[in-house]
Amino acid sequence: MKANLKTILTFVVAIAGASAIIGAQSCNFNKGESYAILSANDLTALVDGLPEQQKRALAQNDQQRKTFITQVKQMFSLAQAAQAEGLDKTPEFKNQFQILSDRIVLNEYVKKNPDEKYTGEEGKAYIAAHAKDFEADLKVITEGIPEQPTAEQIELLKGQWAEMKVRAEKARKTGIEKDPAVQMQLRFQRGNRLASAYSAFLEKKLKPTPEETKKYLEEHPEADLAKIKAKADAMLARVKKGEDFEELARQNSEDDTKNRGGDLGWFYNGKNDPDFDKAAFALKKGETSDVIKSAFGYHIIKLEDRRMVDATPTPTPQLPPGAPAPSPTPSPAPGAPQKVEEVRARHIYFSTQEAEGVETVIAQKKIKRAMEDATLQYPVQAPPDFTVTVGGLRKDTVPLDSGSGRIITPGAKN
Repeated sequence: MKANLKTILTFVVAIAGASAIIGAQSCNFNKGESYAILSANDLTALVDGLPEQQKRALAQNDQQRKTFITQVKQMFSLAQAAQAEGLDKTPEFKNQFQILSDRIVLNEYVKKNPDEKYTGEEGKAYIAAHAKDFEADLKVITEGIPEQPTAEQIELLKGQWAEMKVRAEKARKTGIEKDPAVQMQLRFQRGNRLASAYSAFLEKKLKPTPEETKKYLEEHPEADLAKIKAKADAMLARVKKGEDFEELARQNSEDDTKNRGGDLGWFYNGKNDPDFDKAAFALKKGETSDVIKSAFGYHIIKLEDRRMVDATPTPTPQLPPGAPAPSPTPSPAPGAPQKVEEVRARHIYFSTQEAEGVETVIAQKKIKRAMEDATLQYPVQAPPDFTVTVGGLRKDTVPLDSGSGRIITPGAKN
C-alpha cells in the first residue's frame, strides 16, 4: 500500500489510534517475545479495544471468532518464521519497531497524563543532539510514499518526530512499559510487524525464475505475450485481406464491445490511453491501424468518422473494463476555440492483462505455499474459542462465562 505524504505528516501527532489492542490482563510478554502460545485472555484483550459493533458481531458469530483465531495464529506463525530468519535483528526492523513502540507508550501515557506539557525548546535540543537518528527515522516515516517530501515538509516532520521522542522518553521513565496493557500492545504489534517483514522477505526471495515462467506459459498459452501479439498480427492480416472488420470484432474482440462489432462510440482526444488516442486520431476516415499496444492490450483500430463539436460535456458511453474509455468533451477554457474534434472508431481488442501479470501470479502462489509451510513449521498453541465482552465493562470486573464466545453485558443474566 502506498502512503500519502499528507497522512505521513500526521504520523507523529496522530498518536490516538496507534493500536486498537488495549488489554488490562497480564500477558507473558518479555524481551524474548515468544509467539508459540496464544491464550484466550490474549484474544479477549486483542479485541477489547474494538468498536462495540465489531465486538458484538464477533461475540454472536462462532465462525467469525474461529476465523479471527486462525488469522492471529497465522500472524504468530509468520512472526516466528521472521525471527528464525533473523529479521527481528536487522537495523531496519529495529528502527521500525522503535518508532512504533514510541507511539504505543506515548499513546498510553497521554491517556493517563492528558495535562502533561511539552515545549518546543525541548524538541530543538533533542534534534540538535540526535540529527543522525532523525535521518534514519525519516526513511521509516516516509517509507512507501510516492513523492519525495519537500524541505518544508521535512522540517515539519522533524518537529513532530522530536516531540514524539521527547514525550516517549518521559513516558518510559514513569515505568509505563511495565503496564500489562502496554505490554500486550507491544507484543501483538511487534508480531504484526514481524509478519509483515516476513511477507516482504518472501516477495524478494521467491521471485519467479526464467524456468518457472517458461513452464507457466507452456501450461497457460493464453498468458504468453508473444502468442497474444502473434494472434493480433494474424487478425490484422485478415483485416488487410478485406474481411469485414465489424464481423471480425464481433467474433474475436476480448471485451464487451464485441457485442457492438467493436464500436467505441465518439470520443475526444486526450483522456484515453495515450498510445490508443495517438493511433486513432492519426487515421483518416475509413483507415485501419497497425497492431497498437496500449496499457490494456493489443488493438486494431478502424476509424469510422470524424466531427467537430461544441466544447461542452457530452455523455460518455458505458464500456467494460479493458476497453479504452471515451471521455466527455471538456468545457473550453476562457479564450479557447469553441469547437473540438471527436472521432468514432471500432477496435478488435486482445487483452494482455493476464500475460503482464504472470510473474505476479507465479510469485503469489509461491508465497502462499511458503506461508502455509510456515504455519506448519511454526505451530501456535491457541484455544478453540474465546470470550468477547461488550457493554462497557472491563472483562476483569465481570465474571467470565465458561461457555466460549458468550457475550457478557452489564445486568445480563449470563
